[in-house]
Amino acid sequence: MPCLFVSYRREDSAGFAGRLTDALEQRFGVGSVFRDVDDIQPGEDFEAVIERRLHDAKAVLVLIGPGWLAASAAGERRLDHPQDFVRREIELALGSGRPVVPILVGGASMPEAAVLPASIRGLSNRHALSLGDASWAADRMRLEAVLAQWVKPADAARSRGAGRLLGAAAATLAAVGLGAWLWGAGAQDEAQAIVGSWHAEVRYPWNLSLEETYDFELRDGRIEGLASFLGMPRVVEAVEWRDGRLHFLTRSEVVAGEAQASELVQHYELTPDGGELQVRLEIQRNGGRDPPLEFVARRRSYGG
Repeated sequence: MPCLFVSYRREDSAGFAGRLTDALEQRFGVGSVFRDVDDIQPGEDFEAVIERRLHDAKAVLVLIGPGWLAASAAGERRLDHPQDFVRREIELALGSGRPVVPILVGGASMPEAAVLPASIRGLSNRHALSLGDASWAADRMRLEAVLAQWVKPADAARSRGAGRLLGAAAATLAAVGLGAWLWGAGAQDEAQAIVGSWHAEVRYPWNLSLEETYDFELRDGRIEGLASFLGMPRVVEAVEWRDGRLHFLTRSEVVAGEAQASELVQHYELTPDGGELQVRLEIQRNGGRDPPLEFVARRRSYGG
């Protein structure tokens, strides 16, 4: 049963959709991705199949290329027609409450809410990822790491993927000299409570709730790892163990339409508490900090 649904407009991004489907099925298993050109048989009710597959999906990917918004029929934008299948797919996906991830391809930008039909304006609030030709491998790995919180990778790929992610984090840390702090012997013993994989349901102040993941390990007296923010894994920086708590930060960018990207800095404080982590997150933007978010992270299990 497919667990990922790929929505795309054929004349806009069919090539990217095929390439992405092949890559995701290598990671998550054959048949894990639904794409209409391959998975709707002649004679089947197209809309009924789409609705059924969206109902079964654990996450929906909306591919947006340079011509996605302007695609027209009879001189009018196709998105403005209530029966346009791409519009219907997005309406159903947003209404289902399932994770919806916009994927920008071919150099496309994320459309602003004002230019979208009212029924799918919620798409503009979703954090978008980009897939580029030159950066395909790295971009695909980031997407796979995001999807792994909702879809279990194939068993053989899971261990390789985890190793790749932490390996990439270590390489980045070595390159920029951030995210690793030399621990004393006593602190190393305390920090063992942090080591491992964790997950938490985070309710952000934008009417958005996501399962975020946190992976930490100790290497040569240093802690390294990844912490996801808005569904994307990010390398931890400025790591410090202080007063029985782990402090670190991550960085991200926010882009709205054609506006210039601005940086967000996420400041974390993690406190071990009886097999759980009490997490305090403050988001810094434009020189100030948002009110802190507090939540609990629990150890991640792939067995169930």
